[in-house]
Amino acid sequence: MKGITPIISIIILLLLTVGMAAAAWSYMTTYFSSITAKTIEISMQKCVSGAGGQDVLAVIRNMGTATIDIGNDIVIWDRGGNVVDPTNIAWADIYGNTLTPPNDKIEPGRDAKVNIYCCSGSGCPKTCTYDIIIAGRSQTATAYCP
Repeated sequence: MKGITPIISIIILLLLTVGMAAAAWSYMTTYFSSITAKTIEISMQKCVSGAGGQDVLAVIRNMGTATIDIGNDIVIWDRGGNVVDPTNIAWADIYGNTLTPPNDKIEPGRDAKVNIYCCSGSGCPKTCTYDIIIAGRSQTATAYCP
């Protein structure tokens, strides 16, 4: 009986190992690039006087590799677990030019400002907190109002 020589069996095992490593690398690269494609960072958050009362002003930076559609990719929740009404949200670029969902977007590496209506009148809380959610990941914007 003749079998496979030890040299050929080692070569076959090495080829199998390299093929499995290449398949794992391909899967992980695709997986991690889809996770990091849409990522934000909140670089500033503060309480400001808005048209109807107190607003939370947050500066959001697109840290990912994909463009973020502010009308479809971002959802903002209040601490009561409710989605914030889009009419209570105002978007602007870093220069103050109005951004209008769903037409405007945040390009990778760019900033956008978001004003979120908090409250008006004497019953306003001292702290306004919102969760800004994109691609299933949440960032919290908290502002302490005087």
